[in-house]
Amino acid sequence: MTTPATGPGPFSDPVADLNALLGQLVGDQSPTSVQPQAEDPAEPEPAYRNVEAFIQEYLAQVVERRLASGPTSGVNWCPRWWAHPEAISRLYALWRAWETLRLSDPHTGMSIWWRDHLDPHLAALGAEYGPFSRCSPEKHTEPRPLPVEQAPPEVLAQFPDADNL
Repeated sequence: MTTPATGPGPFSDPVADLNALLGQLVGDQSPTSVQPQAEDPAEPEPAYRNVEAFIQEYLAQVVERRLASGPTSGVNWCPRWWAHPEAISRLYALWRAWETLRLSDPHTGMSIWWRDHLDPHLAALGAEYGPFSRCSPEKHTEPRPLPVEQAPPEVLAQFPDADNL
């Protein structure tokens, strides 16, 4: 089993790596792009310009949870949420779902967002084994990617898209 790189490698520059990840989430492969692009010029503008604005201006202002601190139970949260790849993916999904539901279902969209989107994602982020489990409001702990070994070619050949490998 291999272990995550600690020096130069895929996780050597967390900010650049996370910028690249966020760029991929919005469909742009360039590592510096973090702004989603509207596909249709007639499409309504998002209420928040990006995921960071959504978190700072909305999520952090409306979500009220007791935060875990020392022996006090509560939700684990990391002030450097952007340094956790899983958190970026989940929080970006939360923002996009919020933007979609506020327009597509103005009557019950926000209730659906809280129930079907925020509650499960927030629970997963702050869970005992979630990405924020080793963090607190006062302390950030660097993420540890899952250990991965290269799959044998005979295993990969079983998949329908084996020709693309």
